[in-house]
Amino acid sequence: LINKAFKTYLVATILSSMALSLGVVIDGIFVGNLLGPEALSAVNLTTPLVQLLSAVYALINVGGATLAAVHIGRGKNEDASKIFTVSIVISIIAGFIFTVFGTLFIDDIVSALCTDAHLAPLVKDYASIVLFGSPLYILLPGLCVFVRTDSSPRLATVALALASVVNLLLDIILIKYVGMGVGGSALATSLGYIAGICILSLHLKKKERIFRFKFAGFNHVPAILAMGAPVALAAGFMTIRMFGMNSIVLHYLGANGVSIMAVCLNVMMIASMFIGGTAQTMQPIGGVLHGAEDNKGMTMVIRAALRVLLICLAALVLVMWIFPGVIASVFGLTGSLQALAEPAIRIFSLSLPLYGINYLLMIIYQIEGHKKLASMVSSAQALMVVIIALVLAPINSDLIWESFALGELIVLAGTAAAAFYLHRKRNLKFITLQKKISDSGKIFDISVKGDGSNMKEMMEELHIFLKANDISNRAIMRTELCCEELVLNIIDHGLRAAEKHYVDINIKIAEDVKLTIKDDGPVFDPIEYDGEGHGLLLVKGVCSSINYSRAMNQNVTSLIVLNE
Repeated sequence: LINKAFKTYLVATILSSMALSLGVVIDGIFVGNLLGPEALSAVNLTTPLVQLLSAVYALINVGGATLAAVHIGRGKNEDASKIFTVSIVISIIAGFIFTVFGTLFIDDIVSALCTDAHLAPLVKDYASIVLFGSPLYILLPGLCVFVRTDSSPRLATVALALASVVNLLLDIILIKYVGMGVGGSALATSLGYIAGICILSLHLKKKERIFRFKFAGFNHVPAILAMGAPVALAAGFMTIRMFGMNSIVLHYLGANGVSIMAVCLNVMMIASMFIGGTAQTMQPIGGVLHGAEDNKGMTMVIRAALRVLLICLAALVLVMWIFPGVIASVFGLTGSLQALAEPAIRIFSLSLPLYGINYLLMIIYQIEGHKKLASMVSSAQALMVVIIALVLAPINSDLIWESFALGELIVLAGTAAAAFYLHRKRNLKFITLQKKISDSGKIFDISVKGDGSNMKEMMEELHIFLKANDISNRAIMRTELCCEELVLNIIDHGLRAAEKHYVDINIKIAEDVKLTIKDDGPVFDPIEYDGEGHGLLLVKGVCSSINYSRAMNQNVTSLIVLNE
């Protein structure tokens, strides 16, 4: 079921990232072709501002959703709802602060973003509308990550897809027919975000959702910010990286260099479909698994994420290496400018797999609780590239493009060294720094087909496992009773003996026996429904605690049997 959940979330999340990223990329194509390279450069010079809003969204909502996922894994759904509520409240507050600040200091902001007097008016047109719509830039992706965590990844995909479609249609209307210029492009994005938020609000009407509005003050804010800090630092320092690289490129390569930089960053948005999609899949699923202390499941998810990420990014690098001229021309770069862009695009492409690996490691460390290391990776990723560029650019301005790959390579080497140190010091797994399972014999993990065809074999293996682990005869009898009654109840009444579904049984033995049963069928609480039998009454009578929740589009039933 972990593999199935990962695939379901991965497809939906990559589609969500694709909808958002392609919207930005096609936005750049329209601006470049309808308004020319100067307008494309102006939009690119404004990207640090948009990235800063992304950092705020990540700090509040990625942190909040990941923390909420951990609470869901621990069965604390009410606390998860409180975290959701306060995250949305402070998102709205933060957005309006940006709007007010941007309105009052727009000229100062433009001066910081652009030192070219010719491009400054275009930058102001775009940035002023972005700042006015700041709450939307924080709220839409924030709601998406919570809705995705709350077992509705497809709705989040639909919302972002609609936002992108509305954005692109309004791009054509506002730029080509209304004549608003780059400001029209920014306004189209904001209006598209409003459409996406309207779609996401449909989730709030679902009866089976976990997240509900329960405001209980701001007590959870420090924990939310601590959890979101690594991802927020990655986005925040990316603001510095974009600002620094734009400044270096503008100084050494001029406006033509900024246009080439815009193409590279737009291609990076395509890479972010897979990088962001994989990372955002890791956060809810990894958070739930970490909260449930499912180390085996976490390892499975990490391996699957790395495999998907490397395959997708390798394919993208190959396309960029073979067709750099085509990519440049799509964004309106022609003639000598296209010829200058081709080697830059090829060299820049080599940084993408390294960037993806570093980002994925940062997400893993965030989930596993290594927040300091995660923050160090996110900070180094942004700053190292700028540092390398400052060293290489005075030697040869063309080496600016090499600084991207070289900077990421240095960060990866440093991360590996730090991971090796923690691996030796704390006896953790190398690189991923997960806890090791000290005694695998005390964990029982098996899947049963939805039609129950291998039910008998599962019960036989369970009996052997319990007998081999110093469990009292009374606890063995109670554990087997609970497992058999609940699994049969799920198969008969929840899954209705459907072969396409599965039931996962996980048993952990410490002082007592903890039994967790998951299935991927429709919403069904086996604790509340027992047909006409009395098996459920027996189960409730022999276990010390029992509860039901729904997470990752799966029904989760957990209980504890005392070993006495």
